[in-house]
Amino acid sequence: MKDSYGNVNGCITEKKGILYAVIYVYQIKDGKKIRKPIWKSTGLKDTIKNRKKAEQLLDDWIFQYSNGHSAVDMNISMNDYIKRFLEAKKRDWADTTYSGYVNRGKYITDYFSNVRVKDISIKDINDFLDYLLNEGRIKNCKSKEKQGLSLRTVKDIKAFLNMVLDEAQQESIIPKNPTEQATLSKKMVRTNEYTKEEDLFFSYEECMQFLEVSKGHELYELFYFTMCFGLRRSEALGLKWDNINLEKKQLSIVSTVTKGTEINRENSVKSKSSNRTYPLSDRQCEIFKRIKQKQNDNRKLFGDEYKDSDYVFTHIDGSLYYPDYPTKAFKKIIEKNPTLPQGIHFHGLRASCVSLLVEQGLGIKQIQEWVGHSDIATTQKYYMKIKSVESKRDISNRMDNLIAI
Repeated sequence: MKDSYGNVNGCITEKKGILYAVIYVYQIKDGKKIRKPIWKSTGLKDTIKNRKKAEQLLDDWIFQYSNGHSAVDMNISMNDYIKRFLEAKKRDWADTTYSGYVNRGKYITDYFSNVRVKDISIKDINDFLDYLLNEGRIKNCKSKEKQGLSLRTVKDIKAFLNMVLDEAQQESIIPKNPTEQATLSKKMVRTNEYTKEEDLFFSYEECMQFLEVSKGHELYELFYFTMCFGLRRSEALGLKWDNINLEKKQLSIVSTVTKGTEINRENSVKSKSSNRTYPLSDRQCEIFKRIKQKQNDNRKLFGDEYKDSDYVFTHIDGSLYYPDYPTKAFKKIIEKNPTLPQGIHFHGLRASCVSLLVEQGLGIKQIQEWVGHSDIATTQKYYMKIKSVESKRDISNRMDNLIAI
């Protein structure tokens, strides 16, 4: 029996040939402190070598449970349990991942607040999911109108709630996780799918129109390269001069700028497929040279007040863009041009790159490699939508030629 951290202890045991860690934590029930076992599979077969690996996993889990998982109150509220859960997981998650879960947790705590975890039923969760689809904006949202969340967001929140209540089940606060049997209303899902602005992006013609109306804007070049290469916002903002080789005419995507609980500037990208290199055309090389010259001119203009960095896209004084800045600027341009798809987000520029590539006759696999989709199903989704629109337009033109008015 290990007792490495405080009064949290555990042991390794075998069950059907697989090694399990049994962690004993303390809970408070009816004012009394009681010890409860938590079983966690190591996924390892019972061998001498794996026993050592299992012991190391046990040490790690005991440490985790000693930092926020011991002496849990069996009557704990959802609000307090979410806070406790997030605090315990913070050390293991990247900041952007942690920030995403914090935001999902806000919807849950806003709705359930001081309701005890053990009192939440399947019906309560179904009602919660209906609420999210129908009017799920959190209380401090600026909009006063009732607005439902997108289906994807609701599914993400449900997945997080399932993760939280799985932990509550392991800690014996609840006998069974009610989220597993909770379901989204099929009627509401259909309504949500029909009414939401799902995955909006520009057609080829709209791409050209957007670039035309955004000429002269401070972020024009950022918009242009985001669209040409299907960049994520984090990748466009993370572009550095070291990533650009004008002699070899190459652009490498290797760093990002993201917003979590703080601004994260990292020399890494989302996934292996996101780490990619592009050839640059003569025109694109000239645009980068022009950006560099502007920065040199502004450096002289601002003198000591100029904020030097290696980033390509910056404000006129060299200061770096806040991650939300391009998103808000993009939205303003769209709102001023009603002939463009209203409701499209900055991320739609990444999907719009697919429109440009389809126009050039590229296949799905080529497009996937160009934009860096880790899953070809994502590429196929946009590809089929674009092809569907083209097909309908072609049919409409044919009908126009057949039918005389």
